Amino acid sequence: MTMPSVRMRIWIGLGILALIGFAWAFSPRAVAVDAAPVSRKDMTVAISDDGVTRVRDVFVLSAPLDGTMTRVEVEPGDFVTEGETVISTIRPLLPPLLPARTTAQLKSTVSSAEAALTAARADADRLRAEHARLERDLDRAKTLLASATVSQQAVDNAEAAERESYLALRSAEAVIGVRRQELAAARAALMPSEAQNGNDAIAVVAPLSGQILSVNRESEGPVSQGTPIVDIGDLNSLECVADFLSEDAVRVKPGDPVLFTDWGGDPLPGRVRRVEPAGFTKISALGIEEQRVNIVMDLDAADDRQSLGHGYRFVANIVVWQGDDRLTVPMSALFRDGADWAVFAIRNGRAEKLTVSVGHTNRTEAEILDGLTETDRVVIHPPRQLEDHAKITVR
Repeated sequence: MTMPSVRMRIWIGLGILALIGFAWAFSPRAVAVDAAPVSRKDMTVAISDDGVTRVRDVFVLSAPLDGTMTRVEVEPGDFVTEGETVISTIRPLLPPLLPARTTAQLKSTVSSAEAALTAARADADRLRAEHARLERDLDRAKTLLASATVSQQAVDNAEAAERESYLALRSAEAVIGVRRQELAAARAALMPSEAQNGNDAIAVVAPLSGQILSVNRESEGPVSQGTPIVDIGDLNSLECVADFLSEDAVRVKPGDPVLFTDWGGDPLPGRVRRVEPAGFTKISALGIEEQRVNIVMDLDAADDRQSLGHGYRFVANIVVWQGDDRLTVPMSALFRDGADWAVFAIRNGRAEKLTVSVGHTNRTEAEILDGLTETDRVVIHPPRQLEDHAKITVR
């Protein structure tokens, strides 16, 4: 064998190796994917949202009058008894101190009222004496009428004069009562602040039996009528309320099962009691206006209420649909293919894109009505580079 032929064979071999290397470098490689089986299981569809607990009937005890309230001795969580437990006491407001000019004016008013009362009494005494004289004249006229000394007309005139005098006397006595009250009012305006004592205090008593939920005003000091003092309620009447989007709330009906989670303990079962008929607008954390509806729920077990209090947070999971023995795939396996749903099924080491018919869905699973069988496996979280019939390797 000559030297040129050996060199030729070497170059041919190197060329073949280079072609093989290029072919291997640019040949499609298997895509590493995650997979999950298609399985049959019981499936539930639930809607979830945050809510809070609340006592069904909260009574706000308010100050019944303006005054100075003593310190509230009860604390949140204390039990109170209807008509017995004294929450606080309120002393009516003391009259303000009077300046010298006002005091002089009020004293003058008192003197005027005393003089008016004296004048009214004197006028009443005068009318009383006049009435007594007219009564004697009437008696005399009746006696003379019996002996035909005077006429009936004279007797009638005497009776009219006596009646008129009597009414005038009654009016004068009423004026005395008016003047007496005016004098009492004038003297009361001059009454010093020290005239009030501790007996004027009014006790604020619990209107029902229950627990103190919160103390709105604790320290001693002046209060105005209607100022909230404490909130009272019965924790045995605890209920749960959560606001849901209106498009979710229309799927809920009374009696639907609920699971309360994320409250700090094990999940608690419950039931929907009422879906409120009126919605309201609420601004979301992203600044979007949402129409929300309050849904009121109850805990199934009375003992569960002992673990919760008024205003505690939870997550309500309301079951709106349940199905038995449903063919399901993870939601992460589904993707949109135009207007249809599709998945990548693993068959013979390749990813085969299949169009599927989807029924109910929840946050983790989707019900498959058509397109897959129980023996299939599907790709979850399919990468962007994955194409139909591409080679794959399952991680």
